[in-house]
Amino acid sequence: MSVTRPEGTRARQAHLLDCAIEVVGTSGLRGLTHRALDRAAGLPEGSCSVYYRTRQALLGALADHVAAQLTADVRALTEGLPADDDDPSASIAATIGLLIDWSRTPALIVTMSELSLEAVRTPALQESMRSWRHDLVDVICPVVERHRKEQALLRAQTLVAAVEGVAIQSLSVPDDERENYLSSTLSLLISAMAEHGSD
Repeated sequence: MSVTRPEGTRARQAHLLDCAIEVVGTSGLRGLTHRALDRAAGLPEGSCSVYYRTRQALLGALADHVAAQLTADVRALTEGLPADDDDPSASIAATIGLLIDWSRTPALIVTMSELSLEAVRTPALQESMRSWRHDLVDVICPVVERHRKEQALLRAQTLVAAVEGVAIQSLSVPDDERENYLSSTLSLLISAMAEHGSD
């Protein structure tokens, strides 16, 4: 079966990086080689090296690509939320919906997770992997702040870290149970962190 090859540098780079997500999803970062990516993308051998000459360049571009996708999703979520709403249910539902959407592309979550771990050893990747988390904290922090004034930022940061863990754990749940698992777990988690009351 023939593979449609994208035309133009940017389109071809985006295609390579989308294929890189799929490669990492099935083979991990260890399986992400220039040759494997050329095969997955249906491009002639050596194509990936034209754009990303070293493995570090490829990982950096992939981290930027994944972060851009996640950040765009979070910002779209933010734009759809009601302003100055004392009821956190819309923010909770939107956050749960976002994670459910991400879970439908398991390779994206696997790649996010593997790049996050790689960033611990490779400082050059850290800024890219921080960006989407910062944006999600910005979404969640006002919700927490309206209901728990103390340490709202720390609570929101803790919640985002927990949400990331839940997303990764959801991949071990059977496909037909995953959405219910995410909905119930995240609802409990977010509600508990943002609930009324004092410390």
